[in-house]
Amino acid sequence: MDPAPLIFLAALAAVFWFLLIRPQRQRQVAHRAMVSELGVGDEVITAGGVFGRVRSIADDHILLEIAPGTEIRLAKEAVATIVSKQNEPPPDVGERGLP
Repeated sequence: MDPAPLIFLAALAAVFWFLLIRPQRQRQVAHRAMVSELGVGDEVITAGGVFGRVRSIADDHILLEIAPGTEIRLAKEAVATIVSKQNEPPPDVGERGLP
């Protein structure tokens, strides 16, 4: 039996792993770490594009204030990005008002 097809399949599997599977796993690990760092008062953006501030955190969901007096219950996994932390100082503003 010729080993060339087996070498080609192994190389194809390695390329598939490094281009598709590995980066996706790294994104999943980074997202889990980001969700575990959520704190009350953090401003976040959800996967649906909703901006809000975290008001309370439970095991599997958060309470998000999207407008004064309007809160929604949301799965933690639906948080896409933390916009700002409550305890972080605002970025320095330059002479022309640009960061």
